[in-house]
Amino acid sequence: MNRKKFACGAAIVLALAALCTGCGGEDGMKDRPLRELPAEYRYEVEKQTYRVGYTDSEGAEIELYGELYEPQGEGKFPAVILSHGFNGHFSDFTAECNRFAARGYVCYAFDFCGAQASGLSTGRGPADYTPFTMKEDLKAAVKRIQKRKNVDATQVFLFGGSQGGFVTALTAADLKKDVAAIAMYFPALNIPDDWRGKPEQDTPLMGYSIGAKFIRSVQDLDPYAVIGNFAGDVCIVWGDQDELVRKTYIDRAVETYGAARTDLTVIPGAGHGFGGEALETAIGKVLSFLEAHTFA
Repeated sequence: MNRKKFACGAAIVLALAALCTGCGGEDGMKDRPLRELPAEYRYEVEKQTYRVGYTDSEGAEIELYGELYEPQGEGKFPAVILSHGFNGHFSDFTAECNRFAARGYVCYAFDFCGAQASGLSTGRGPADYTPFTMKEDLKAAVKRIQKRKNVDATQVFLFGGSQGGFVTALTAADLKKDVAAIAMYFPALNIPDDWRGKPEQDTPLMGYSIGAKFIRSVQDLDPYAVIGNFAGDVCIVWGDQDELVRKTYIDRAVETYGAARTDLTVIPGAGHGFGGEALETAIGKVLSFLEAHTFA
């Protein structure tokens, strides 16, 4: 296909989408056709450092550091905000950001503040971060990305891995209609069970630490009583050799969301973390899910 001709066509479709932006909510989406891109089409992508500043609920001045991947074209694009796992970084999702952006998604991956040994976000230390401060970070990122001129605010997707999947699920339950759909790699919904009844003290773990505040915050949390408040569709990708997030937690998530709106992919032989062929399968699955939920 001639790239210039398609780019013009895509611009028209995206311009029409821009006119629909603001109709909002599920009712508005029902009147919009799914976006269709030729299978071989790829947008050119520009990447930049992107910071999000906000004041958290305890009065701390937080600056989130991350990278923004933007497809180059006219009109408004859907967006994906990516949340890393325990002691992770924004760069953990470089492959996903490049792939998603090339298919027409503005992608933002950032460091949760205080949540890793060498993160670039500032304003909160390791003793002060919890899943709930991470939720505040993610909400601030959503709010900022929604305001970008090239983003369709009605089509913001959340994506997270492990602890970032756990936070993604909790955040989507709060934001509800501000989130079009969510996707997760091996969401760590086991976190409250792992820390329930444990001493509320700083605890070394996997090259970093879990603070007393973190442990205290999840002691009485039942994530399944919360996450079902999100009414949109859900994609979960999990490996059947995952020793950190057992299948019982995944099965319960499917039961909570409902099988009719949960797209579960189990990758044989994959553990807690995807690489090689498993990573290609996981990225492809999430991208297919996103495209099946993206409107023109």
